[in-house]
Amino acid sequence: MSANDRVSFINDLEIYNDPALTAAAASDSATVNGGATVSYVANLTGEMKNDVINSTLLAQLASDKKYPGRPMNRMKEWYDNYRTVLAQVGWTVQAFNMSEIGNSNSYGSVDKLVLQLAAAYLTGGELALFQKMITALTESKNGNAVKIFDSKAGYFNDASFQVGVASNSGGNAMFKIGTYQYNSSDRITSVLFFKFGSSKVSFFAGNQTMVLNENVYAQVRAAVLEKLGVNAKTLVLGIEI
Repeated sequence: MSANDRVSFINDLEIYNDPALTAAAASDSATVNGGATVSYVANLTGEMKNDVINSTLLAQLASDKKYPGRPMNRMKEWYDNYRTVLAQVGWTVQAFNMSEIGNSNSYGSVDKLVLQLAAAYLTGGELALFQKMITALTESKNGNAVKIFDSKAGYFNDASFQVGVASNSGGNAMFKIGTYQYNSSDRITSVLFFKFGSSKVSFFAGNQTMVLNENVYAQVRAAVLEKLGVNAKTLVLGIEI
């Protein structure tokens, strides 16, 4: 595919535009990025970090436009579209497949379940950074970041979100991404810290490692940022860890 074809694809996308929110500059270590939370290993350059943020946010918003509210019964289509956009801008990405987690209530809360699952695909250092980010999101200083995340990831009784760790792999951004969705018989008021209790919950999870070809992405970097417009600021907020 030519660079012009990639730019044309981005220009033709329709994306969901959120109302403006107050957002500060992103930190070097972790951000909320729409309905995702991402930690960044120190070897990732500033430009590569922004590439991860902007490209994945574009894919989220394009999928939200097609499937508003991220309904559980349309999440396969949502993730198929998410993958299509990522691939078009330069990510090497496989199909997103999620499996149901049995007896999810036994973990107590979503954050504890996510941390348990993340231990299977993150290295020791990555897991420690990821856990530090999750802990930081419980602190009041990161309340605005949680607000953005919940506004994009939770819809009444349904939730769908992505979490993970990004790093530099041979000059390209590598993103170990975990994908999660769940439904509860009780209304979800805090997506990542929802306590299962006696709620009837169906919980699905998956993960993969994606790599962004920075040479390919360089051809569309400006077009992606232009398409995102104000969303690049209003839906991205640094997490103080």
